[in-house]
Parts: sequence; structure tokens; C-alpha cells
Amino acid sequence: MFGTSGVRGVVGESITPELALSIGAAAGAEANTVTVARDPRVTGEALADGAAAGARQVGADVQRLGVTTTPTAARYAEDTALVITASHNPAEYNGFKLFNSDGTSFDETQRKTVEDHVEDPPLTSPEEFGNSQERTDADESHLDAVLEAVEDCDISVVVDGAGGAASEITPRVLSAMGCSVYTVNCRFDGRFQNREPEPVDEHLTTLKQAVQAYDADVGVAHDGDGDRAAAVDSSGEYVEPDRLLAAFARHEDASHVVTPVNTSQVVDEVAEVTRTEVGDVAVARELKESGGVFGGEPSNTWIFPESTLCPDGVLAAAKLAEMADRGLESYLEDLPEYVTLRDSIGAPEKDTVMENVEDRLTKRYGDLTTVDGVRVEVEDGWFLVRASGTEPLVRVTAEAESSERAEDLLEVAYATVEEAVNEVEG
Repeated sequence: MFGTSGVRGVVGESITPELALSIGAAAGAEANTVTVARDPRVTGEALADGAAAGARQVGADVQRLGVTTTPTAARYAEDTALVITASHNPAEYNGFKLFNSDGTSFDETQRKTVEDHVEDPPLTSPEEFGNSQERTDADESHLDAVLEAVEDCDISVVVDGAGGAASEITPRVLSAMGCSVYTVNCRFDGRFQNREPEPVDEHLTTLKQAVQAYDADVGVAHDGDGDRAAAVDSSGEYVEPDRLLAAFARHEDASHVVTPVNTSQVVDEVAEVTRTEVGDVAVARELKESGGVFGGEPSNTWIFPESTLCPDGVLAAAKLAEMADRGLESYLEDLPEYVTLRDSIGAPEKDTVMENVEDRLTKRYGDLTTVDGVRVEVEDGWFLVRASGTEPLVRVTAEAESSERAEDLLEVAYATVEEAVNEVEG
């Protein structure tokens, strides 16, 4: 049921009000209070109603936050947070994310418990139904927490909220820091009509143009639920997330960084690196266990554990403003240049395909890193093959100092997966 970041799918197919009711009941069965929030998607209100009803019917009290960001809800929850969102996926998707009160996503054991309860929810008597309360102070609480973690800045910032949950709170936070704030796509839009919610380079043309038009110091772009933050520099250029991760590490004076196996080796230039499985769940878990200062992944997801173990795009936007106030380019200018290429291959039988891939690469290269998929280190680069956590795909990543070598490594990875798919699926 769970992918790398919650439960997600197309509404009306895998995501239904009935499932919302069951997941709400499953969350409520293990909690005294469930904090329910949602992003602006048009399907979110009905799913949130179902989730809240499910939690109450097993005896849990419910706090209703309405439309707010995932990190807002995770910070606010005194017990369990249940956020109705499909994060960066298109508007026809929706889903469910579950968090503990320290900001960590539900771990494997907790997810298994939820799945068991979904199959057989522990209903209670009508007399023991939980209560429901609307709460309106969550955004203010989040805003105050972010302002405590950053310094005032006298710069200009353009915010592209994608019409998502961070569209209002991030401009408010930056304004409170002293920034001059310009906005694009910062009205809630449950259909994401002006921009796809994933904050990647090809979706940020309007933001890049706005940064140049306003002569702004930095641009920030969010996804649907506000747990991601991408950056555009003062020249209107998208900052590649791997390099941004290294820049954040420098800004945080992080001698130890936690990041997944698909992250560029540029991070190794600035800190000691622990690599985890892909997904903020694994990064947050390692940060909690190791006491690391900073973690993130090249999906523009950033975790500042001194503040919260939940990826917080609003806090990341404020940190970006701090960096821009000191000169964002100064954090990036002497980082080595690597070429990182990514692709994917359709593979309905992805788990069996990955077993085949591991066998093939072990025979060819010997030692492998198998934290998540198969990562192969060679003298002048590396490549990674791993199954998608949310789709019937196998993803391939390759990196080297030159584009030609990166393309060669990507081709090796791609061809290996193709051979495995052909053998497994005929």
C-alpha cells in the first residue's frame, strides 16, 4: 500500500472515500488524537472528511486544520498527523501521508500496522466515538517556528506556490523576515491549472522569467503540499537539487549529511555523507538515529532536524532567503561540476526485474551497494538502478565528470534493465 512517501494514486481508482475512511480508522486505532489536514486538491475535502470520520469511529479525537502544508500539520500534531495529499503528483492524484509528533513519517512497522487495520478496522461503540475540533492556529504556529530558526533579510524573493498548500504561508514568512516578496501561482488551485505541482526545471519557466523581470535575488518554487522547495538564482537559472543540497550543507555548517543513494557525489565534496534508501522517511530516520545536522534528497526535499524531522519547504524557503542575502552564488561557485543523468523504464514486474539486474551486475562488477536498488561505483563515476516506490518503473541514474562518460554509464544501466525486463516479462 505504501510507496516511498505515503499512499498515493488516482482518485476514483486506487484512492477512494472508502479507503480514506479505512486509513483514518487505522490511524485512529493507534492514536489518541489525529490531526487531519489537506492540500488544495478538489478531491481533498471529501477524502479528509472520510479520514476524520474513520479516526473518530475508532475512538480517536480529531483536529481539523483544513488546507495547510504537510510540514505545518506534522509540526502541529501532538500525536499523529494524517495529511491528504499527493504531494508533487498531478491533480487527478491524491493520497495520504502519516507522521509522528516528532515529524518523522510512519516507519515500516507502523505502516504494516496501518495496513492490517485497513483490512480489519477496530470499530468502537457510538458512545465512544471521538470528538472533532476545527483548529485555525496551525499556520501561525508554523510561521513563528520558522521565524525563530532564521534571521531577517533585506532581499527580494519571487515565490511560485504552484497553487498548492504553501502558496500563502511562504510569502507571509518571507515578508515577516523583511524580504520584498513577489508571487506567481500563489492562489490555492486544486486543479493546478497554471503549473504542474512538481517543482522541476521544465515546470518553472514563469518563475525564472519573474526573477529576471523583478531583478530578484532568488526564486522559490513549491510542490502541492509544501514539503519541497526548489531554487532559481538571481540570473533566473534553476539550481540543480544536488548542488543545492551541497549549498544547504555549507550554510548549515554540516560536517555530516544524510542523503539517499541517488544523490550526486558533489555532496561528498562538502561533508561526510551517509547514504540511505530513497525517500524522506529513510533520511529522517537516519538523521534521528545519527544526530545529523542536515539531510535532503534531489527531489528538492530538505530536512533541518534541529527544527523538525519532517521535510519543510517553508523553512527551506526561509533558509534560501538567508543564503541569498549572503550571496547564494557564493555557496555554489566552487563546487565541482558533475553530469547527472536520470531515466526510467516501464517494468510491471519491477521487483523480479531488480533481482535479475542485481545478479547481472554482481557478475560483471563484483562489489555493489544495495542499500536501495543497486549502485555501482567505477573509477570515473557511478550508476544506480532501483525500482520506483510508487510506479511500475525501474529508475536509472548515472553520473560522471563528462557528459559522454555519464551517457556511457547510463546506457550500461539502461541496457542491463532492458535485458532483465525482456528475460523476466518475455
